[in-house]
Amino acid sequence: MNQKEIKQKTVLLNHQGQLNIAGYAKTMQFSYNRGEIRSFPLKLKEWNFYQFIKGEDIVQLTIGHVSYTCSVTATLLNIKTGVKHQIGKMKWFFAPELDVNPEKESYNEFKSDDFLMTFKVTDKERILTFKGKNERYRNVDILIVAENDIHNEKMVIATPFKKKKQFYLNYKENYYHAKGHVIFDGINIDLEGATGLLDWGRGIWPYRHEWFWGSASAFIDGVPFGLNIGWGFGDLSNATENMYFYDKLAYKVGVLKVERDYKNYLAPWHLKDEEGTIELFFEPAYDNYTENKFVIVDTHCDQVYGYFRGTIMTSEGEKRFSQVLGFIEHAVNRW
Repeated sequence: MNQKEIKQKTVLLNHQGQLNIAGYAKTMQFSYNRGEIRSFPLKLKEWNFYQFIKGEDIVQLTIGHVSYTCSVTATLLNIKTGVKHQIGKMKWFFAPELDVNPEKESYNEFKSDDFLMTFKVTDKERILTFKGKNERYRNVDILIVAENDIHNEKMVIATPFKKKKQFYLNYKENYYHAKGHVIFDGINIDLEGATGLLDWGRGIWPYRHEWFWGSASAFIDGVPFGLNIGWGFGDLSNATENMYFYDKLAYKVGVLKVERDYKNYLAPWHLKDEEGTIELFFEPAYDNYTENKFVIVDTHCDQVYGYFRGTIMTSEGEKRFSQVLGFIEHAVNRW
């Protein structure tokens, strides 16, 4: 498969609100010019999603909006026990002005009554905080400080849809090395040594859509390793979302052949590309299923956590890995 790599800065949208060019990049080569969007304003979706893993504990922080409503969520999940703690808030008819470049210094904030979530990006660190309470939790306190290494290569992709004014700009960065803590009332977890990722998305999408997304962030013999796979969403004829990272370098992957039991998300998966650069075996352990139904919103997601093992080809030759905790999710949405 021929994939279009963007190697120089390009403005994302033209004056008609259409993608100037579709393809992928290893750094943020797209200038997100939100002011050129020509679709119905309430169709714009934007979010910043962070996830960190320490042992069997998973922490997620999200600030996002779908134009007509904003949502902030903090989640603590243990895949061994299946216990999930989550606190969140929605604010209708409010869309925060999120950053336009995830690689530049920025500050994003959501503040409402007893909720305060902040994402601060500097040239050295990403500092994520949350303080909040509700009827169930009287004290939720999260602080995560992740190293912000500008030399990390990433997965960046501009994806078109059938309608020319629809687009998806996605930036994913893996293998953050982090420290900090998460407190949900009496539960207190030290995040020293946690690994993490950022999913940064901006776009105008079809109302009905679905996707598969898989990710992992870990170390292979002390070397940072990251994995990002995805399909089923938009026109991927210019580039796939499949990429892995080893020692800060990105390796592009074409179409993946996927073997799995389509009736059982917790059955083993086998994934392999046509070129022989990557082979993955995924053993599911826990399905973090979520759904939301409200008026015109109807979302379903099986976010399946488990352990990856397999092989990748790098500039140093073949590398093998096992017991890397990550996830593959399948989302079917109307929103």
